[in-house]
Amino acid sequence: MNLLALQMMALSFHVQIKHLHSLQIPRCTRHLSMSTTPPSGQRRRRIGIIGGGASGMFAATAAADAAQRYASQGGCDVVVFEATQKTMAKVRISGGGRCNVMHDTTKPLPQILSSYPRGNKELRGMYTKRFTPDDAYEWFTSRGVTLKTESDGRMFPTTDNSQTIIDTISRAAIKAGVEVQMKEKVEGVEWREADGEGSFVVHTLAKSPDSSEKEKKAEHFDALILATGSFPIGHEIARSLGHTIVKTVPSLFTLDAKDLVKDGGAFHGLAGVSVPMARLTLTVTDEMASPSADTPPLSKPAEADGTAKKKKKRRKKAPTIVQEGPLLVTHHGVSGPAALRLSAFAAREFNAVGYKCDVNIHFCPKWEDEHASKGGSGEGVMMDALWEMTRKVPKRRVATGCPLFMKALQGEASADSPKSLPVMPKRLWSALVQHSGISPETTWGDASKTMIRSLATNISAFPLHVTSKSTFKEEFVTAGGVHLKEVQMSTMMSKKRPGLFLCGEVLDVDGVTGGFNFMNCWSTGFVSGEAAAEYCCEEQSIT
Repeated sequence: MNLLALQMMALSFHVQIKHLHSLQIPRCTRHLSMSTTPPSGQRRRRIGIIGGGASGMFAATAAADAAQRYASQGGCDVVVFEATQKTMAKVRISGGGRCNVMHDTTKPLPQILSSYPRGNKELRGMYTKRFTPDDAYEWFTSRGVTLKTESDGRMFPTTDNSQTIIDTISRAAIKAGVEVQMKEKVEGVEWREADGEGSFVVHTLAKSPDSSEKEKKAEHFDALILATGSFPIGHEIARSLGHTIVKTVPSLFTLDAKDLVKDGGAFHGLAGVSVPMARLTLTVTDEMASPSADTPPLSKPAEADGTAKKKKKRRKKAPTIVQEGPLLVTHHGVSGPAALRLSAFAAREFNAVGYKCDVNIHFCPKWEDEHASKGGSGEGVMMDALWEMTRKVPKRRVATGCPLFMKALQGEASADSPKSLPVMPKRLWSALVQHSGISPETTWGDASKTMIRSLATNISAFPLHVTSKSTFKEEFVTAGGVHLKEVQMSTMMSKKRPGLFLCGEVLDVDGVTGGFNFMNCWSTGFVSGEAAAEYCCEEQSIT
């Protein structure tokens, strides 16, 4: 081949790479490493990944990259089964189409782990030694993705386009030699042994290339990575291979309160009003504290022989689940970080009562913290402060505006903004005043102690009756999945079936909104991919 021909080939390859902006891996396209022929006496191993979502594609890329290091031992083919016509659908809609790729990696690890209602203990080693948040950051930035961190800690590509993340992972998968089989619906998996060797048999259903009918296929793999997210098929496969599935329930949802938002309700007409910092408290009832819930039993079981010593019964205070953060009033109820965090940490409790229960809202907990030194707490501090207004400004109308102020957050005060801010928006204050039985014309001097006490209660312990839930935007997260005690977290390999690896949301791991769920996908995906390649290609087994 002459020099001109070589130059033309190099230019063509450069142009193809340059124009991959809208990249989507084509169906059944295979890119193998340089050494595709196994050494004499060795066969080329196969790794299958079920699910072409975030964790599945990340795992496939890691597996194919790692397999290239074992080319002298036969190497591996990596195949992804995706039931739809596009990979990484959840990445595409994340963060309103911007992709909240991860959370602020500069935050202390304990703070990051505290945002996982389930899986925080198990992820500690993963985030410390195996594939850390900093490793995930480096993975993306080293491939040309520039990330930015917003004030609430969420990290996005500077393009504000989820396609940037999809393209980056897709390019890496193609470069590593990953094969993706689109519109290939997996119907089941079985383990078979023959001639002293075992393999996973993946049964699929796909449209025949020669007709409009669908045909069944069966492919054998030496290792299998389950990356099906919260889809039932993944849990069915895991269960068929010996795993226990923790019951799945919705997580990360907004709280509906139809009685409050309807005409005449306290929140009617307040949609769009936000509170900078609120505290939501859910009191756990006996009905919520079922065996399937994440909370411990409310009381110890009685002695078996009934000979327990009689003790003076003390009424135990019911446990509570408390979360703080910004709160947003919506057309249906409340949303915002505080509501979403509560929905995640109390996912099973809400589910146990059919999403019908009472939640208390403290609209100004930080103000209470500032004034705690004066004695008392909660309603007592609030009552004293409000009653003082009857003496200070007796002729001013109560509904005019919130008289309680707190210091501005650090860095918030400026020449254009005051150093102290009202604890809640004027519209919300007026609504709470009216809800407390105080007319718009009532002055502080005319307000009775009963009225002021009612107002204090509605500010520090407003009763929100939850009537149902709503999905947060287009994102859907579940609590539950494969039991973590049955997974070796250092490799993500099953303790029940060697050669089976699990990653992402198929596991009983979930985080709050803010990039935490993707961080779980990247870490468990990377570790499972590398470990699967090592399992297939090394002579010794992973222990």
